[in-house]
Amino acid sequence: MPARIKMQNILTRSQLSNQKSGSARHARAIKTTMLGLLCLLGMSTTERSYAAEANANTVVREYKQELEQARFAELMAHYGQHKELPPGYELQALLALSHYPELRDVRIRFIVNDVDIPLSSRPYWASMLRSAKNRRYHVIIDSEREGPRQALLLSKQPFNAQVGILGHELAHTVYYLERSFLGIAGDAMCQFSACRIEFERATDRRLIDYGLGWQRYDHALFVRSQLNADPQAALNSEGGGGAYMSPADLMRLMRENPAYEASLLP
Repeated sequence: MPARIKMQNILTRSQLSNQKSGSARHARAIKTTMLGLLCLLGMSTTERSYAAEANANTVVREYKQELEQARFAELMAHYGQHKELPPGYELQALLALSHYPELRDVRIRFIVNDVDIPLSSRPYWASMLRSAKNRRYHVIIDSEREGPRQALLLSKQPFNAQVGILGHELAHTVYYLERSFLGIAGDAMCQFSACRIEFERATDRRLIDYGLGWQRYDHALFVRSQLNADPQAALNSEGGGGAYMSPADLMRLMRENPAYEASLLP
């Protein structure tokens, strides 16, 4: 075999090998990326099933206190079991809970107190080693804040917005139902790094899948409007908000979600 032909054959085999190797690396990269996205979104198969059940009939543009108050006893019977509801916000909490069927039998305590952050959700430390369904979960609500940032207090927000931010915290609780002790420990560490941004945004995506997009939209719009003098900036990312989605981000996701189609009509 002439040396030139032999060299061409060697090069061809080498190129094919490199192509296969590159394709394999590409496939592994795609797989890794997809797995990473699933982890970040925190939406398991069970969660997707519950989300479909929750938002099938419960995408509501606006909850009005005077109308929902008539359903309080019904809501309490269905969603108030094993719950210590927040004084003064019982109805709002029950409406938010009604979007999360898997939380019906989960023990949740809402605590209103003077704390460092407006709201937070976490498993109670003394129950961490129990199975997810048998843990106790806390939703902690700040009661004191001064200056313009009073807009972050639940007590200063409109009714529909209150349902929205409580729903955001309960979306965290739903996520923790799928997490092990070590997984929750990793999530706690995430709060001190850049991954907190994706953690919070994944929570808003989860909330939208469960039918509370409009309530969270009203909350984001109210808070940003109070903190930002420019109404247009308040709608978008430049209006602040840190790790949390802007009203424009939330609206985009609702428009992409078929469950919101009817509620988006003029």
